[in-house]
Amino acid sequence: MTKNTVDWLVDNHVILSKIYDWDAGGLAEHMIETNNLVNSSDLPLVHTLWDFIDMATYPTSLNDIRTAIKPLFSNERLGWVIVISNNAMISFLSQVGSSMYGVRYYRVKTLEEALTYLKARDSALSLP
Repeated sequence: MTKNTVDWLVDNHVILSKIYDWDAGGLAEHMIETNNLVNSSDLPLVHTLWDFIDMATYPTSLNDIRTAIKPLFSNERLGWVIVISNNAMISFLSQVGSSMYGVRYYRVKTLEEALTYLKARDSALSLP
């Protein structure tokens, strides 16, 4: 099993999460780690890219998802949440979760699309 990763794609501005396996416990831990990165930035908004392309294990409880995402999705410093996925279930779950908390949400099929979309919405962003 490949471990999920979360790290800066652009220091203090854009976080990239790669999700391979996501049970309820892993989901909560990953959200806490992502929220900590958002809070460590000195910028007013931090964007997050969520790459689900190689995900093998899916969450099974909507309540577990809601509980796990609440701290991050309630963070007023959270900028765009961009989900990278070709999976209809992930698209549906991420859209529902995002709408529950009113976050800025968009779904794409590739990292390149995500970066193009984000760059068009944040003129201060300097992408690699």
